[in-house]
Amino acid sequence: MAKGMQTFDKIEPEDISKVFQNTLHVVQGHHDVLPELLSDAGHLLMKASKKLSTTQLILIVAGVAIASIFVAKKVEEEME
Repeated sequence: MAKGMQTFDKIEPEDISKVFQNTLHVVQGHHDVLPELLSDAGHLLMKASKKLSTTQLILIVAGVAIASIFVAKKVEEEME
């Protein structure tokens, strides 16, 4: 590899749209796409981790955790 050249995967709009689409399906109750959601979200996070600082990554993970709590609470309320 030539000096100064880096190889990295760019975050494509398709990556983000797949994660949002799969998230929507899971929220709507289609839990069969959950493995695909986790895989796509993991790939997106790995791509983003190359460009973000540690603090930014921690804040993103915390935000995802908080959103997951709210979604779980909403699903629990709908089941009652």
